[in-house]
Amino acid sequence: MAVDYLNTMPGARPVRDPVPGSPYQPGDAVTVTSAVDVEVRDLRHLVGRCGRVQYLEYSCGCGQSYPADPMVGVLLDDGTSEEFWKEELKLEEQR
Repeated sequence: MAVDYLNTMPGARPVRDPVPGSPYQPGDAVTVTSAVDVEVRDLRHLVGRCGRVQYLEYSCGCGQSYPADPMVGVLLDDGTSEEFWKEELKLEEQR
């Protein structure tokens, strides 16, 4: 079951507008290709799933850097949402 990290991370401020220099933009179609931090959150069961980028997150304290390394909030094809590192996703279609 996916967790709504937007509501559990203190200080989270999602960016829903385009961010020049970001590898993904809100509205982009993506596929989950890997799970890189399974000790913290095991997302391997989501590999192969598709969705659309909802937002970029730079302030939740997970080591992100602006603009090139956000957490990426994705609405998955089954209607659940999850946050991913850029390395866990593949761009399928730009908005």
